[in-house]
Amino acid sequence: MQNFKGIGFQLDSSFNFVLLHGAVKEITGYEDKDFFSGKVQLPQLVDFKDRSNFLENRRKLSTELNDLVEQEYRILNRNGNTIWVFESIQVVRNIDKAYRLYQGFIQDITEKKIAMETLERTEKLRKKEIHHRIKNNLQVISSLLDLECENLLSAGIPERKRIVEAFRESNNRILSMSVIHEELYNSKNVETINFTSYLKKLTDDLFKSYKVGNSEIKLCLDVDDFFFEMDCAIPLGIIVNELISNSLKHAFPSRNGEIRVEFHRDNNCKNEISSDIIAGNNIQNSCHYKYSTLIIEDNGIGFPESVDFKNNNSLGLQLVNILVEQIGGDIELENKLGTRFKILIPNSKSTEKQN
Repeated sequence: MQNFKGIGFQLDSSFNFVLLHGAVKEITGYEDKDFFSGKVQLPQLVDFKDRSNFLENRRKLSTELNDLVEQEYRILNRNGNTIWVFESIQVVRNIDKAYRLYQGFIQDITEKKIAMETLERTEKLRKKEIHHRIKNNLQVISSLLDLECENLLSAGIPERKRIVEAFRESNNRILSMSVIHEELYNSKNVETINFTSYLKKLTDDLFKSYKVGNSEIKLCLDVDDFFFEMDCAIPLGIIVNELISNSLKHAFPSRNGEIRVEFHRDNNCKNEISSDIIAGNNIQNSCHYKYSTLIIEDNGIGFPESVDFKNNNSLGLQLVNILVEQIGGDIELENKLGTRFKILIPNSKSTEKQN
């Protein structure tokens, strides 16, 4: 105790100090006698943001079978300075198991906290810079593809329309990844992306790429707030890119119609999951299974019935099927009034709405 740089203490059954030793004044700004007399009580010094958790831990020690509680919290010392402390407190019982007292220690961890926060800020800035550079590099590649498309269109090359279309599709795939890095760069959280915001920008860019006017083909977005990490956001972005591109290219020969995108979290598997999907490898027949449903549909001419979308020579559809499997989901096609793709995604791939 003589060499201990923190505060050692004992409390009675009402959490009043009966022993204090160490850096009491250095940490709190008050003398031992201020606490013993009741003039100052530790809960009063605890920062308002941490007080409810502090009091809840005290309650657990007195009412539950918790022998030890460790926690970090802030206190406002006598000089008005905020001090981060680490507290370890345990129950000491007498022979008949009745509570007798509590004992523990408090350490000043302010410098450690400041160092950790500085490191976290530095790491976030580093990641933002990485995303910014990746986005810029992808946009340079996209610009080069655009220039190549213009050159092909102006030259008298056979099958140039087919070649230009291939360039445009590659360009859109690159842009779908670029937008993700842009969203991560602009967000407070550099680990996850707001997929709702991303969908709005991605679809807007796709409509511009295919030069679709507002009066010709309409887009309707009905999506919940979803946050995804990079390993899921990029495959999902490419899936959306491919399916909407297919609708824009093939569904509306007359250039009039509607594309609808729905994305909702749903916990009720009995009513929504079709028997075909339940029979698949990825979705288990369990009504407590939590998943999300992504629907991309149009009211166009419909998908050719003679074509199997899961076994197709189209690079775009091959990508869709590979990426759906990669994220652990499943996909089905409904071909009634237009084309409707329904994709089930495990909720483990997303996080709850973040502030």
